[in-house]
Order: sequence, then C-alpha cells, then structure tokens
Amino acid sequence: MATIVSAPADLLVATSDGIDVRFAGIVLRARFPSRPGYPRGGTGLGVRLAGVRGPETQRRDNLFLDAREMWAERLKTEGPDAAAGPPTMPGVPVLERVQATVSDDIDTAYRLIAGRVAGDGTEWDAAWIYAPAPPDTAGRLTLQFTLDGAPTGKECEIRLH
Repeated sequence: MATIVSAPADLLVATSDGIDVRFAGIVLRARFPSRPGYPRGGTGLGVRLAGVRGPETQRRDNLFLDAREMWAERLKTEGPDAAAGPPTMPGVPVLERVQATVSDDIDTAYRLIAGRVAGDGTEWDAAWIYAPAPPDTAGRLTLQFTLDGAPTGKECEIRLH
C-alpha cells in the first residue's frame, strides 16, 4: 500500500492559466489504454490531477456550455461539415500543461505514455500514465510537478511498502 510521505499541505502542485491544480491521487498499477501501440493488459503508474473548483472554473464551464449549445445548433442546421468540431472543454488547456517527472529510489526510467484530460463529468480532471509500473524493489517514488515542462517547485514523495 502506498503512503504519501511528503506533499504540499494543500496538495496544490501548480497554477495553470489562473486555475490552481491539485494532486488528486496515484494508481500504482494503472491499465494502459486499449488502443493500438500499447501492450494489451499492460500497466503503468497513474497520476491524477484536479483543477480546484471556484468562481473562475464555473465561469469557464458556463462559457463552454453556451459554446457547445451553439455548436450543437449549428450541427443540426448546417450539417457536420459546416459545424466544425465541438468546442474544447475548459479543463483541457489548463490541465494538459501540468504533468510530473517521476523518479524512484532505484533509478527506474519512467516516461509519460498516455493521458486523459477532461471529458463530460470530469471537466477539471486529468490522468497521466507513466511506464513502467513501479518495480517491486522500489521503495519510494518522487513526483516533481511541472508546468509547460518547467518545475513548479512542488513535489510529492510516496512510500511504496
């Protein structure tokens, strides 16, 4: 069972486009997406993030809902070719900028291989999968959070055993 040894007290790891982003959890054996290019049944390290809800996220949600409604109306009246694609969910440009550099006490090389940002009902959530999953011999993980690839100065240390 993993235990957080150290983390920011409020779990805030970045501020992206004016929205605070919180470390929301870790999954030691997250399943790879079932898409071409990923080993079937493979697992990696899952890192979850969440945008902190408040007046600004609500404002952006409302703008998105209005834009989606207008897009749906254009789709009905003008057809799929004229309507272009749906509007981008508000959490996407905020959360896709925040990731982590992962390391452990046995120098495993982790790399980001998959992710999901936002979606209906999860507009302000992100999930990143790093490969490989932590080896059984690793005792500690360190997550150093980044914004646009630059360290935010925030990190979490997790004891694995």
